[in-house]
Amino acid sequence: MDLTTRLIEHDNWLAERLIDVAGALDDSALDEPVAVNPPTDSFAEDSPTIRSMLNRLVFTKEMWSAAISGREFVESDETSLAALRKRLAQAGAEFASLVEDIARRNAWDTAFVDATCDPPQSFTFGGAVAHVLTRDAYRWQVAAAALRARGINVVADPIAWERKGD
Repeated sequence: MDLTTRLIEHDNWLAERLIDVAGALDDSALDEPVAVNPPTDSFAEDSPTIRSMLNRLVFTKEMWSAAISGREFVESDETSLAALRKRLAQAGAEFASLVEDIARRNAWDTAFVDATCDPPQSFTFGGAVAHVLTRDAYRWQVAAAALRARGINVVADPIAWERKGD
């Protein structure tokens, strides 16, 4: 397995794991604003909730899959944990497949037009994939910390994931 595939698989696995363990919380805990310090633009709001953090992990894969494949993106408003899990299964698999194709073609430096932006912008496939992985890594660390603060321990480290064999 190449490094990019390993990173994508871990990112998808961890997003799913975070959604699963968040099921131990009731809706009020899932929807309680979380102060993020220092402030960041990695979430859609200044004080995201655990639910909105998890949604952002799924949204990112959905949006970038649409952008890379050149199709229209319609944002989902389905944010129950069951809906997030279902959306992630689809978006995670699609994003992984797109990245696998980019790697197979060695198209990392190939530019594409992201029509989901207003106005449309040009990116390279490699830049877009690096953006998703690095931003997601930060997001899942913040989400894991918010879950730990509510008594749910989740390990986000790829080494721990690899050792579990998941």
